[in-house]
Amino acid sequence: MKRYGNLWETITDFDNLMHAHKQAKRGKAWYREVQMVDSDPEYYIRWVQEELKNKTFTTSEYEVMDHWDGRKMRLIHKLPYFPDRIVQHALVQVCEPFWKGSFIRDTFQSIVGRGTHDARKRVEKKVKGTPGLYALKFDIHKYYPSMDNNILKQKMRKKIKCKDTLWLIDDIIDSNQGAPIGNYTSQYLGNIYLNDFDWWVKQELQPYGYFRYCDDIVLLTNSSHKAHEYRKQIFDKLGKEFNLSIKPDWQVFPVDDRGLDFVGFVFDSGKTLLRKTIAKGIKNKKNSIIRSPEQMTDYQIANGMGSYWGWCKNIQAKTYWYKNVTKDAWYTVENSKEAVKELQRCE
Repeated sequence: MKRYGNLWETITDFDNLMHAHKQAKRGKAWYREVQMVDSDPEYYIRWVQEELKNKTFTTSEYEVMDHWDGRKMRLIHKLPYFPDRIVQHALVQVCEPFWKGSFIRDTFQSIVGRGTHDARKRVEKKVKGTPGLYALKFDIHKYYPSMDNNILKQKMRKKIKCKDTLWLIDDIIDSNQGAPIGNYTSQYLGNIYLNDFDWWVKQELQPYGYFRYCDDIVLLTNSSHKAHEYRKQIFDKLGKEFNLSIKPDWQVFPVDDRGLDFVGFVFDSGKTLLRKTIAKGIKNKKNSIIRSPEQMTDYQIANGMGSYWGWCKNIQAKTYWYKNVTKDAWYTVENSKEAVKELQRCE
């Protein structure tokens, strides 16, 4: 396995740090800290550069808060924009290409080009037209906070040998137990932590299909007996080698009888449908536009329509869209130029 060195000069390069600031501030122009950096970027980015080169940088204290994400309450750890988010973006910009290159093709989330719709295509390719499949589906219990810091640092050393870069990575990892939800680096650390496990499943177990979206994992095989064999081996390995536990609601089931619910879609050998909660969200969005269009900007209407159209356009949900969304919403927003343009595009 190739290990990468001589990364520090690139990470701490002024242009890399400046680009990190530009990336980190996207959608956050109203933040007071962003405005502070933008008032004199040369000064503030040089300050970050010196902190890193002199190794006087350390990860700041977290602001911890509960956040409802629409499905469940999550404990969020928030760092200051300056300097922490800039530093984490600078690190990822340099390391992300070779991290991504080490991942199996069927792991998703927070990987460029591998979102929910890429996952849908990959799962659909395996399931559609293949009756008789069984699925093993499970989640890891409190995955991010359960990650073992020492194990994670060992795994980082499998790809990186630059001591200065490892100093920064260790500082970020040791700033909290596990990978804090809210850290920019955590989404990458979550993929790295289970990367060896992914390869073990693919190369040793060799199931018909294997897909991981963060801690949501699916294996496909042609028999219930084989699925249970996989379950025993997998749960044992995750416990002993990764110090992780599995949620008790794991399932083994025939795909065509129940449908495989994964990344917002439900798959079987004949079709792919939207998850019911997504379909309900589309209808609720449409109803909110119809009820109070004056309370939404053109951009909010157009953006909402466009994002939901993305869920529908490549599967049988097109019919659902035309029936439940476009016809009713069109007349409500017909005077909104941006919204009309977006709706026309979605037709």
